[in-house]
Amino acid sequence: MKLRILFITPGLFKGGAETQLLKVARFFKSRQHEVMIISLKPINFFGTELEKEGISVLYLKNWSFGFVWNSITLFRTVKAYRADVVVAFMFIAIIFARLLRVWFRFKLVSTIRISVIKRKWYLPFKLTRGLDDAIVYNSHASKISFEKQKLVLKKGIVIHNSIDIPVITAADSPIPQTKPFVWICIAHFKYNKDYPTLFKAMSLLKGEHVLLQVVGNLHHQDWPNQLIKSLEIQDSVQLLGHSHNPAGYLAVADAFVLSSFSEGMSNSILEAMAYAKPVVVTDISCNRELVGGAACGFLSKPADAQDLADQMSRLMKSSLQEREALGNRGRQYIAANFSEEKVMQDWQTVID
Repeated sequence: MKLRILFITPGLFKGGAETQLLKVARFFKSRQHEVMIISLKPINFFGTELEKEGISVLYLKNWSFGFVWNSITLFRTVKAYRADVVVAFMFIAIIFARLLRVWFRFKLVSTIRISVIKRKWYLPFKLTRGLDDAIVYNSHASKISFEKQKLVLKKGIVIHNSIDIPVITAADSPIPQTKPFVWICIAHFKYNKDYPTLFKAMSLLKGEHVLLQVVGNLHHQDWPNQLIKSLEIQDSVQLLGHSHNPAGYLAVADAFVLSSFSEGMSNSILEAMAYAKPVVVTDISCNRELVGGAACGFLSKPADAQDLADQMSRLMKSSLQEREALGNRGRQYIAANFSEEKVMQDWQTVID
């Protein structure tokens, strides 16, 4: 049966949650369903490519000066679209979708992408918690956290992020002893990624033959370069900016590192594991679930540069065979739990 499926999201960034939303939207479009996306903010990192694929997108205006227009347009659009199912990604979109469900009796799938909720969303999220038809989490850590806090009334299910499993060739393998040990970090420069801790950890590794390559949008911020200069690590840190092919850097790196103090189920960690890279990431709930389940690397204390440096040093001092074993376990874990075929079948089951 052909369905009208509406996705609601805060904005169309090129981040992990949006990447997953588009994978799911494209999957349902390929199954001949009608698909529409509403972006609650005028944030469009995808140009016209979605419209060319037959997915209509509505971008609302900035709410600070377009509140009335946005409210009327959102209401009228949802009414005219007559969605059978609405899939809301992230907290503000979930709250909007729940309120719209009061008027329009669509089925609502609320998908939660992180194990903590910001204080400003806590009360409206809790007050509207009875309006979901289904709740999807992308990690067991998030599911446990929200159900323990009684922020939801229904038992949810876990559908992991989908990850393409790359073919690894001999050319992708790092060549030992012919270059510095290369760490790769793939994350935009947002506050929760805690790059200051990572840069301070690199300053503690000055004596090591090591290089950190960072792939991520700086959003026109100058403090990263200033901090790198003040720590005197210009020769060991490369800021590569946003890349449409971060996998190219990932494939030839020795290991992956991420210093975030809050995180959902990080796509960049999953992609690193898919490329069989050992990882050092912070000991927060979703990271712990991944690294603990796969036994593919080491955890460091959040916001602790010394411990992060210690764990990075520990991995660098491991033998090549030990690092390969860690990486291979991570890749096997991704193939078993995060393959696109499995994840999309789980989404099909929810919609059915």
